[in-house]
Amino acid sequence: MIPRRFAAAGAAVLAMCAFAAVPSAHAQKKKAVAAEPAAEETEDPSKFFLFHLDGVSTEIARADLMYCIGQARPILSMRDRTGGGGGLLGALINGRMAEIDRTRMRNASMRKCMAAHGYARYQLPSTDWKLLVKEGDIVVANNGQTDPEVVDRMAAWASGPTPNSRRLEP
Repeated sequence: MIPRRFAAAGAAVLAMCAFAAVPSAHAQKKKAVAAEPAAEETEDPSKFFLFHLDGVSTEIARADLMYCIGQARPILSMRDRTGGGGGLLGALINGRMAEIDRTRMRNASMRKCMAAHGYARYQLPSTDWKLLVKEGDIVVANNGQTDPEVVDRMAAWASGPTPNSRRLEP
């Protein structure tokens, strides 16, 4: 049996959710105008990038990548270190936000580490990046492990011909 005070709160939440689910005429018009995402939104240079260094061998590039991955992998966000309030929903939101924070911080660590080794960073289209890196981020896959095949592909890319894509600042 649900206490009466919780039943009223639950009904209020359901009413708000139902109201929020009904799109306004303005939102429908805006959705029709912006059916395609902007190129700069889908091709995020802070996420879709790889490293390259002229004249480096694949073995050295792989060793440099593994060293930098080893430096970036244990990074935790502040959200990982602090307990969150808000119950189950708060924990779910905090967990997702912590995942995003970790990915951004690991990417920043990789940029700094690889730049210290002399590598330049190049932007990739998101489709090419997903073929090379699969899912997850540049350090770990969605299962939380570093994929040796992905590291091999990144090392081959880093030691290959100079990319035609845009060079990014470290």
